[in-house]
Amino acid sequence: MRHLAVCQGEFAKTSVLRSRLLKAARDWFADNAFMEIQVPHITGATGSCEWFPNAMPVAMFDQKGAERDMFLRQTGQLYLEAFTVAHNRVFTIGPSFRQERKVTDRHLCEFTLIEFEGRDFELDGLMDNVEALIKKMYQSANELSPGELMGKYVAEPFNRITYAEAVAILKGHGFSVAYGDDFGNSEELTLCRILNGLPTFVTHYPSDPRPKEGGVIKFFSMKRDNGVTLCCDLLLPDAGESVGGAVREGSPVTCKKQFQESYMYDHLTERGVDPAQFDWYFDVLGHSDGQSSGCGIGFERVVQSILAEETSHPSIKAAIELPRSPEYLVP
Repeated sequence: MRHLAVCQGEFAKTSVLRSRLLKAARDWFADNAFMEIQVPHITGATGSCEWFPNAMPVAMFDQKGAERDMFLRQTGQLYLEAFTVAHNRVFTIGPSFRQERKVTDRHLCEFTLIEFEGRDFELDGLMDNVEALIKKMYQSANELSPGELMGKYVAEPFNRITYAEAVAILKGHGFSVAYGDDFGNSEELTLCRILNGLPTFVTHYPSDPRPKEGGVIKFFSMKRDNGVTLCCDLLLPDAGESVGGAVREGSPVTCKKQFQESYMYDHLTERGVDPAQFDWYFDVLGHSDGQSSGCGIGFERVVQSILAEETSHPSIKAAIELPRSPEYLVP
């Protein structure tokens, strides 16, 4: 049982590593004028990411005693966007909950999500900030236990390629992928391996609001331009996609239209959830000037990429002491 392994010190190095990395992240935020914000863990549908069926329901009661369906948050993004209007650069670190139904080496039902948002940078600046923050954590890991991989990741610039370039690279290495397809973990790891074994940003994914099955789906609030989304994913060696970020759509009219065209809207109505739950967010957009940019960083995947210094192809379950996933629900 994992709780006994924790008592016996089997995960002591993991606990120390996680603590050091979170401190490094908070230090970086403090040094770069980001304010820490606490966002709700219990939300309406607005706490969901692009795939609403993964939302984890929780029952609550309103002031009249009537039961209402709420959800454990997947993301605090929309709340952070509201805080940027008053404070510009903000961040939050907390749990994200997703109703994963399959046992994999890459997914957890509860994981730690680092999110930040700001109004004085767009896509290139967002990637600069993500890279600097991840390097800060890698540097902290390298100070704790020096290694070749961490030294390389800190010293060398991360790759930056477009989604179209990524498709061409994968095709050139024997993968059967077409423009519009979503990448699986094998494709993500291959891109990092081909590109000098370094963390790799992939940008400008297609903006099709209703792609075919297996196609790229991006959150409706991401800004679109000429058929592409102003977004980036960061792929980490031995972990794959670990960061997702984008420039946000600042127009409430455009954003609401993108919402109504999205699968998210369909999923809400199919489940009987009122899409008007998002009206407060569109109201925020109507009272702000321009848009923000931001991202979510899967902390356990950062840890997973660090564990590869000592273990080949580590599981994400090794990146946290007491994992929450279908096969680890006790204690």
